[in-house]
Amino acid sequence: RALPGHKSTITGGMYNCDINSLSQSCQRVMFDNEAENKQNQWMGVTVQSQGPGGKILVRRRMFVDSAQELRDLTGRCYVLSEDLTINHASDEDGGAWMFCNGRNRGHERFGSCQQGLSATFTKDRHYLVFGAPGAYNWKGVVRMEQKNSSLWEETSFDDGPYEVGDESRLDFANSYLGFSLDSGKMLTKRGQLTIVAGAPRANHSGAVVLLKKDEVKSYMLTAEYILEGAGLASSFGYDLAVLDINGDGWQDIVVGAPQFFIKDGDIGGAIYVYLNKEGAWDKITPKKIEGAAYSMFGLAVENMGDVNLDGYDDVAVGAPYDSNEAGNVYIFHGSPQGLKKAQVLGGKDHNVKLFGYSLAGNMDLDRNNYPDLAIGSLSDSVFVYRARSVISIEKTVTTTPKELDLTKKNLQYSIKVESERKKLNLPSRVIFTPRSANDYESTGVVELKSQGTESCVTRGLKLQETLRDKLRGIPIEVSVEILNPSTRRKRQNALPNLLPILDSNQDATTVTKVQFIKEGCGADHVCQSDLHLQYKFHTREPNRDVFNPLPEENGVPILSLSDQKDIVLEIKVVNQGEDAYEAQLTSSFPKSLSYSAVRTKSGDKPVTCLANQNGSQADCELGNPFKRDTTFYIILNTGGISLDTTEIEIDLKLKTTSDQKQLQAIKAKAIVKIQLLLSLSGIAKPSQLYFTGEVKGESAMKLASDVGSPIDYEFRVTNLGKPLKSFGTASMIIQWPKHNSQGKWLLYLMKMTSTGLDSFICSNQDEVNKLGLKVEPSVSRTKREIEETPAKEGTVSLFTDKRKYTVLSCEDGAECITFKCPLMGMDSNAVISLRAYLWNSTFLEVSVIIQQFVLLQARVTVFPERKVALYGGMPWWVILVAILLGLLLLGLLVFLLWKVRTYN
Repeated sequence: RALPGHKSTITGGMYNCDINSLSQSCQRVMFDNEAENKQNQWMGVTVQSQGPGGKILVRRRMFVDSAQELRDLTGRCYVLSEDLTINHASDEDGGAWMFCNGRNRGHERFGSCQQGLSATFTKDRHYLVFGAPGAYNWKGVVRMEQKNSSLWEETSFDDGPYEVGDESRLDFANSYLGFSLDSGKMLTKRGQLTIVAGAPRANHSGAVVLLKKDEVKSYMLTAEYILEGAGLASSFGYDLAVLDINGDGWQDIVVGAPQFFIKDGDIGGAIYVYLNKEGAWDKITPKKIEGAAYSMFGLAVENMGDVNLDGYDDVAVGAPYDSNEAGNVYIFHGSPQGLKKAQVLGGKDHNVKLFGYSLAGNMDLDRNNYPDLAIGSLSDSVFVYRARSVISIEKTVTTTPKELDLTKKNLQYSIKVESERKKLNLPSRVIFTPRSANDYESTGVVELKSQGTESCVTRGLKLQETLRDKLRGIPIEVSVEILNPSTRRKRQNALPNLLPILDSNQDATTVTKVQFIKEGCGADHVCQSDLHLQYKFHTREPNRDVFNPLPEENGVPILSLSDQKDIVLEIKVVNQGEDAYEAQLTSSFPKSLSYSAVRTKSGDKPVTCLANQNGSQADCELGNPFKRDTTFYIILNTGGISLDTTEIEIDLKLKTTSDQKQLQAIKAKAIVKIQLLLSLSGIAKPSQLYFTGEVKGESAMKLASDVGSPIDYEFRVTNLGKPLKSFGTASMIIQWPKHNSQGKWLLYLMKMTSTGLDSFICSNQDEVNKLGLKVEPSVSRTKREIEETPAKEGTVSLFTDKRKYTVLSCEDGAECITFKCPLMGMDSNAVISLRAYLWNSTFLEVSVIIQQFVLLQARVTVFPERKVALYGGMPWWVILVAILLGLLLLGLLVFLLWKVRTYN
């Protein structure tokens, strides 16, 4: 708010806050007391301090000429003494720092120059540097003026002011040069002062310019290097910091690009880290660190100083729109390799908005010799984070004895053991004595004495009785943490004590190992095994452990499976090197096989195998240590083999904790040939058919009996071996003669049924009762069987003429349909029945007798009935003899009647 006497209501201001007091209130700093119009002047938009004994710089963005009532955004800066007052005896104190005032107005010149939007003291403390990004149509100007308070300084640094930009050069508009500023004396040359200025809108992506004093023109700053932004509209150079990240003596640069983004990516801002290569900035490729989406990561970048006193400068990066605009500040520690993310400070914990919008650091506010950090927000709150002191602790572990003899059970050493085995849910090989709540861990409290003194703790360990891992050493880990005792304020107004923390650059855990004395491993105690594996497939005789090798084709075993339940995999492991500790074979089986049992060759050391629940994998222990050779047999159940199984493949993998490389997995393969002991028989009822009737068209057929004579086919499948349920499913293929070669019906299939199967569904089901004919109760009909005798063509005969016989098959004379009928769930027998009708009309139209239909093994012979046989002309003498015989019979009949009448 405006001070009394100001011709305004909202002016901005600077406040003094005592962090050594419990009070959270701040006091307004009174300076800038002129009666001019200060409305919306943004006093305090920039504040910089030189630290203890130095000056304070504060800036406002607007300067108003009251006489002419002109309001220009030229800006004005004030320099205050350490006590936040204007020392009128000091030439640099006061508000005379306004180099844009009195120069050409208008936005094309200096009317909107915005002096002091960024401002800083140079690292050598002799100059003030101002940024005026609005000058020259927002091209921007950087100006450096001397700040000398002593006679020696005024004599030695009587130069300047220096400025980059020239009224005669009006190009590169809208670059915003001077939007951010910093300086250093180890950037390009050792001892040379370099000004680093950000231009976040240069070339629409941003740039950072390294400026030096012009060696020819004494009033100019000249660009020595330009670092260009990579992302369009990324605001590269919005903020920046100069610091020594890797401790090499050369100063590095961190540049913020808060509007960097990648299309369809989860990125919202970035910082670019330039590690100085002895001043060769044109040879540096920066490392980009990206922020979360929409976070504006890199809006504020601040050199924190060496916050953990490890010799490397640290940096804070603001992301004020992170976490739903609550804001976060990310702390990065310097190191020889560059920046490492160390901590995240969140605004959500303080219930504020845009936490991290501004940052100020590299000052020890609580005088504990560690630099602190102030974080601004847009919620009328500033948060000061005090750095805690760091303790570096050197941890060493000594063990007695150095190596363990398994014949001796006791030893003395310290402190935590077998943590990696515990992570893998493996039992510890040693326990602490006396036993504690955690047998593998012992904790205690030790008092830290003066710096450089040593404190010792001794703990005892005892080997477990059931010890398997005898090769790898027992790791002993020592870790420490600082106990946090309750703290009490020394006085009412004192700050709370900050508890120290451990040095994060030191390893949290120190590890040493106690080795075992290993026999059979050479003088170096390194066991170099040389394991090799061979395999062979066998069959197993029923109920006997007698194994016979499988035959081979081209070196590949052939498994001809009929009714055997098991196959056997012979494994031979040979060790041609030193002892193999924890030697193990892991076998992985396909779905068609499962682990059943293991047998060891007579005379060899027994091998034990442990399979998983479904038998798909088995781990076989070969020995600990495994010294030489062994042969054993893995018995596998074949219950999962189906008719679709053509090959089995078993993965075999040797393992050992001894030193052996190139232990590759081996695949044991065999070809599967399944021998099904199936027999198939078929019968047709009746086996001979007679056709008769008149020729009818397909459309005239309404009932199945309209088609012709019925015929039943029955196919019986007998399984003499293993039930098909053990293998899967076999199928029967039926070739059904539907049409002749002219496309006329032969056999009309009416129905298909089965017995002995779980289900019966054949392919081409739409061919069954194709015309949708109805069935009526059948009436049995006796077929006349007439003996055929030869007869001459054209004569009347009581016998059928000679006919041409033919056989119809799918290969010759018949068009067939294929029915594939899976034998689902067949055990020992299955019967498939087909009801069909002979299509009489087709046979009435042809002049051949169908001797057979070939349908698997069922055959049907078809004959025409006699009454439809063709009669030719009779010889004349036959007719004459017939007439005479008729007349003779008539005469005899008349004579007999006359005699009867005479007797009466």
